[in-house]
Amino acid sequence: MPALVRDGVVASLALVPSVFVYGTVFGGLAVQAGLLPLEVWGMSLLVFAGASQFIAVPMLAAGASPLAIVLTTYVVNMRHYLMAATLAPSFRAFPRGWLPIVAHFVNDESFAVAVARSNPPEPWFFVGSAVAVSASFLAGVAVGTQLGGLVADPARWGLDFAFPAVFLALLAVQLRRPADWVIATVAGALAVGIALALPGTWHIALAGFAVSALAALVLSPEPA
Repeated sequence: MPALVRDGVVASLALVPSVFVYGTVFGGLAVQAGLLPLEVWGMSLLVFAGASQFIAVPMLAAGASPLAIVLTTYVVNMRHYLMAATLAPSFRAFPRGWLPIVAHFVNDESFAVAVARSNPPEPWFFVGSAVAVSASFLAGVAVGTQLGGLVADPARWGLDFAFPAVFLALLAVQLRRPADWVIATVAGALAVGIALALPGTWHIALAGFAVSALAALVLSPEPA
């Protein structure tokens, strides 16, 4: 078990700098939007959902209703249903008292790293990865709240690309077969089409569910 946790941490080290950077960017933007550092830290620890936090902050600053914020972030986080469904069989024998904590720290990076290593993923390997990713994000948020408004426009320095860069890297390691590339291309095209047709972030959930169903029908499992 300790060896698997260590392996999970080590396997995630390449992602740590980017996760730290977008944590820092989020912390700075949240403070600039008027949140107190304690509020930003609390959100990052209790919510721990980078993409949704980036969306929630400008909505809070614009005075959006709590219901609108909850619904929007819920839609963005619907992808966690898919990740949880994949992880659940691996965690059947896991100590039940720890499951709520593990579930709280499910994240895209650790999921991709764990599944790329073995499918079904190894639970303790996933835990090690989650420790590395969550620690780097929370550390980045803490630094970002202290830097505050020092970087008024992160896009000017390319810091806004840290978030999509991580996801592009995660996607790249998953595309092993020609069919994988076809499914990824269809997913991208469908997401763009839905984003142009519907407001908000519905393209994330709708494209995710549609392409996941398509992949389940047309892709054969990889040999063990």
